[in-house]
Amino acid sequence: MDVIDLKAIETALQIKLPQHYAELVTNYPNELLGTEAEDFALINDSRQLIDENRSVRSGHFYGSRWPNNLLLIGTNGCGDFYVTALNAREFSTGFFDHEQRAFVPHSHSRLEFIEKVLVEQAG
Repeated sequence: MDVIDLKAIETALQIKLPQHYAELVTNYPNELLGTEAEDFALINDSRQLIDENRSVRSGHFYGSRWPNNLLLIGTNGCGDFYVTALNAREFSTGFFDHEQRAFVPHSHSRLEFIEKVLVEQAG
């Protein structure tokens, strides 16, 4: 993604993207380029990201409302979501498990996220 894509996301979702996320997607990790991650775990298309976020933000989300402080950054294709906090200063991710209907910590750094995504894709 580029700066124009980031502005489109912010405008469409009426949010301010965290700097750590903007840096990650404008310098998309080489390890994930050409993998399924671009369509799933770390969405690399602004239109798809907007659509996914609009979907969870509209109406009810498993019996409640989507937390306003979270940005959906990817999915696993099975109903679970990778998220990052809009107000976080450092990159970290959570994971929404649709079976548990709960957000759980996923990774505490960019490197840990990439490593986990690669392992999950291989598994």
